[in-house]
Amino acid sequence: MKHYLFLDFDGVINTHRSLFKKLAMHYNIPCSNADWDKRFWNSTDGTNPEIMKQIDDAIDSGEYSFPDTSGYKFPFDYDCIEVCNKIIENNNAEIIVISSWRTGRSLEDLQEICDEHGLKGKVIGRTGHQETRAEEIHEWITLYQKKYERKIESICILDDEHGFDIDYMFGDYTVKDITELRNGLRNIHINKSKVIFNKPFDINKIVKE
Repeated sequence: MKHYLFLDFDGVINTHRSLFKKLAMHYNIPCSNADWDKRFWNSTDGTNPEIMKQIDDAIDSGEYSFPDTSGYKFPFDYDCIEVCNKIIENNNAEIIVISSWRTGRSLEDLQEICDEHGLKGKVIGRTGHQETRAEEIHEWITLYQKKYERKIESICILDDEHGFDIDYMFGDYTVKDITELRNGLRNIHINKSKVIFNKPFDINKIVKE
């Protein structure tokens, strides 16, 4: 049986930690993962306030340029990449990109992004654009099954904003408690993903509301 991983990028495999790590490195501010541990998850940005102050001071000083975080240069979180790789490998999963990063990019572009950042797995699809991500996922599965005459029986969805526009249709298949302020994908999500992949799935039983 094939397993299909519907993957968001922002908040899942790139996070506040990866962004502020890049800023700290740019401004020559020493830091470690301890500056993004559970002590800071309930703060506004999930980051050690001492690090944030040093970053703010460096920006306000006018002595530095602002680092380029646009497009391909946005920093990915390699701890999250490692977790995602374990999810992909443990479940022999193929990737369908549901992230806004898919806009204006081909499958080859998306595969290149994954390869460049060490994300293992084959990108076989990207969702289209509908009213909600749930509708986009539903459409992709329906079209894929029709095109290849192959029933999809196992899916897992990784999206930090699943509660916003996915859970009303696919709530049984989304991994919960993923947020960019809590370092995106974490080890606890490996087993949660496995449980979801093992749930029976039939698109015909998904109610479109």
